[in-house]
Amino acid sequence: MIWLIFALLTGAAVMSVLWPLARKSGVADAAATDIAFFEEQIAEIACESAEGRLSAADAETARTEAARRLLRARGANAGAAASSRRNAIVAAASAIILIPALALLLYGRLGRPDLPDASLEARLEAKPGHTDIATAVARIEAHLAEHPEDGRGYEVIAPFYLRNGRAADAADAYEKALRLLGPTPHRHNALGEARVLASEGRVTPQAMREFEAALALDPQSAMARFYLGLEAAQTGAREKAEDIWTKLVSDGPADAPWRPRVEALLAQLRGAPAPESAPASEEGAKIAAMPEGQRMDAIRTMVERLRGKLEQDGADVEGWLRLIRAYSVLAETEKAKTALDGARKALAQDKDGLARVDALARELGVGG
Repeated sequence: MIWLIFALLTGAAVMSVLWPLARKSGVADAAATDIAFFEEQIAEIACESAEGRLSAADAETARTEAARRLLRARGANAGAAASSRRNAIVAAASAIILIPALALLLYGRLGRPDLPDASLEARLEAKPGHTDIATAVARIEAHLAEHPEDGRGYEVIAPFYLRNGRAADAADAYEKALRLLGPTPHRHNALGEARVLASEGRVTPQAMREFEAALALDPQSAMARFYLGLEAAQTGAREKAEDIWTKLVSDGPADAPWRPRVEALLAQLRGAPAPESAPASEEGAKIAAMPEGQRMDAIRTMVERLRGKLEQDGADVEGWLRLIRAYSVLAETEKAKTALDGARKALAQDKDGLARVDALARELGVGG
């Protein structure tokens, strides 16, 4: 289809060049006027001779001169016509050959004739360095503007929005996909998660409705159960959050990708260090056996020790993640924000680490 369009455009360009050439030249038009004039003059001489207004000698002289000029005008006209035809043929041949050849040459140098076609999903999944993402997204958005009933298009573009920090746009796209394509646990969960990210990590009532709808369709939905637990933790219902997450870990497979994250949050919720930052088992057992007040003091001491280590080695991504989580669980919001700022400065050259820190900040609602 695209090559047919290219051919039509090339034909239009060629015709724009040939059309003026198909018209009569000014030289030929002038010669034709002269021929008509001299023919009319010869007829007039003959008429005056017949009426006796010109003598036979004068009539012959005038006729001879007019005939001579007529012959010269006809010769000029024939030459102009031949020249015009020759020029038109040369110009037409040049246009037909040179314009397509030039177009192919430019496309060969500037275009990508070797690039295979890609599906909509493949273009959105491609890395920004491999394709013009902004142009591709603009094209898809234009398509959706013309075809707002294309639910699949919204479902495809929503994850791209989410990966590029456009959580509000992702939520809007997921909402339209859900409305047009019908409810499924995945669509409710995706919309709920987009709303959480758009709210900087807070599980809002609107997001909760989506997770509850997902659970109504699939009571074992891990994502919905996780966010229900997170909402409970954020609103201070620690026992409820612990119960939800404990059951989630118990029901889930051992290799579930979400398991480390849930276990870390459970450990923090219970007032102990996260599994990946746990101290020696003996020290952990001592802390767990302490009374509540002493246990919290011991945990704060460990957190401050971690902060001191990060001041010496700021490249430790996992350490920054643990520190930010710990301050958030301890409800020390200002310290969590300070730790977040420190992580962003220390990891400014580590794009992957910085992305993980930002994602955690959104999840915990730490800020900015």
